[in-house]
Amino acid sequence: MTDFIVREEKSKYIKPARENKIFYACSIFFLFNMFVMPQYFGIPTPGFDLTVLRIGIILVSLMIFADTERAKDFLEIIKTSLLTKTWAVYVIVILYTMVFRADFNAFLNPFMEIYATYLVIYVVKKSIGVENILKLVIVFCYIMTLLGVLEAFLGFTPFCYLVTLDGIYTGSFVRSGSYRIMSSFSHSLGYGLFLIIVTPLSVYNIDEKKIHLVQHPLLLILFVINVFMTGSRSTLGVLFLELAILIVLAERENRKRFLVGFVMFLLIFSAVVFALQGTSFGKYVLLQVTTVIDSAFGTTYSVKYGADLNALGASSNYREQLKGIFSVSWLNPILGLGRKRAFSGVINGNVIRSIDSFYIAEYVRYAYPGMLSFIFFLVFWMIKMALSAFGKQKNNLAKIVVVGVGCYLLNLYWVDSLQTFKYMYLMIAIWYCDSEVKASAAASRYIKKPIWRKK
Repeated sequence: MTDFIVREEKSKYIKPARENKIFYACSIFFLFNMFVMPQYFGIPTPGFDLTVLRIGIILVSLMIFADTERAKDFLEIIKTSLLTKTWAVYVIVILYTMVFRADFNAFLNPFMEIYATYLVIYVVKKSIGVENILKLVIVFCYIMTLLGVLEAFLGFTPFCYLVTLDGIYTGSFVRSGSYRIMSSFSHSLGYGLFLIIVTPLSVYNIDEKKIHLVQHPLLLILFVINVFMTGSRSTLGVLFLELAILIVLAERENRKRFLVGFVMFLLIFSAVVFALQGTSFGKYVLLQVTTVIDSAFGTTYSVKYGADLNALGASSNYREQLKGIFSVSWLNPILGLGRKRAFSGVINGNVIRSIDSFYIAEYVRYAYPGMLSFIFFLVFWMIKMALSAFGKQKNNLAKIVVVGVGCYLLNLYWVDSLQTFKYMYLMIAIWYCDSEVKASAAASRYIKKPIWRKK
C-alpha cells in the first residue's frame, strides 16, 4: 500500500489565518499610535528619533514589503490613486526646499504624514474595513476625551509620564489662571484642532450610515467639554458653527428630538455655570463664551470675567500685521525658509516671532509654490467629498467628513497645524475607501450576464 503525502501549498492569494491576524494586530497598533499616543514618546536616536508612530509605520511597512503580493497591492494603490496626482506638485516643492535649504525635516515631516495616509488606505481596504476603523476611532476618541476630563482635574496631562524624547513636550499651558488641557499633543491648540476634526463622528450611525444626533450623546458632551477646557477661543467658535451645521444636516424628526434635549442641557448647564460664576470653574467657562461673543460682535463682556482688553487688542492687531508678510522683501516668494529655522522677522516695522495661522506659516515654509499647491489639494478634495455628500450619492459619511475637515480648515486661519494633518488625512482616507467600495458595488450592478441561446 502506497502512502501519499499531501503537502499544503501556500496560496499567493489567500493568506494563512495566523498571518492575517498578525497583520491585523500590527494595523491596530499603528492606528492606536497615530490617534492616541504622544509624539514625545519613542526611542531617541541620532538625527532621526523613532517616535511611537514612526515605529508603527515601520512595522506595518515591513509586513507589507516582506510579502510580494502585499507590496504589489500597496504600490498599486500609490500608483493609481488620485491622491498621488493631487499631492505631486506639493511633494516636489517640499523636496526641493529640503535640498536648497539643507533642511531634512522640511521634507520628512509632511512626507511621513502623506505616506501614513497610504498605509491607512491599505490596512482599511485589505484588513480592517471602513466600518471597523470608524468603530476603532470612536473608541480612541472616548479614551482621549475621558483622559481630557481627568487632565482638567489633575492640572497636568497624564501623557507627560511618557516623555522620552526631548524638545517636543512643552509643559503646561495656563490662561487667565486656568489650566488648558492638551491631551497627548504638544499644545492645547493642537488638541482643539483634533477635536474639531472628529466631533462629527459622534453623530454618525455606522451601521445605518445615517446622521443621528444622539448616536453617541456621551461622546458629544465629552467633545464639547474638552473643547472648553482647551481654552481656545477660535476652536470654541468653530465648534458652535460645526454643531449648527450638523443639526441642519440631520433628518427632521431626529433634529427635533435632539434640539429638545440640547435646549434642556443648555438650560441646566447655564444654571450651573451662573450659580458657580464666583468660582474659578464658572469664571473660566463664562470667559470662554464671552470672549467668543466679543470677537464676533465687538463687545466687551469678557472683561467682567478676567479678560485683558489690551491683550485682545494686541492679538487682533497682530493678525492684521501678519497679512503684510506677503509683501516683505526678505522672504523669497519661490523658495521658502523650510522648517528648521525659528521664525523672526519685521513686518511693517513690527517684530513678529511666531505665526499663528497655518496658511501664512505655509507661505513662510514653502513660499507660493508650496502654499498654493497645498491649497489646491485641499480645495480639490473638499469639492470631491462635497459632491459625494450632496450630489446623487447623498453619502452621509462624506457629509460628516466634509463638516469636520471644513471646520478644521477654517480653524487653521487662526492657528498653525501643529502636527494634526494626519487626522485630517485619516478622515479623508476613510471616506476614500468607502467611496471606492460604493463605486465597485455600483459597477457590479451594471455587469451584464451572458445570454445563452440554443443553436
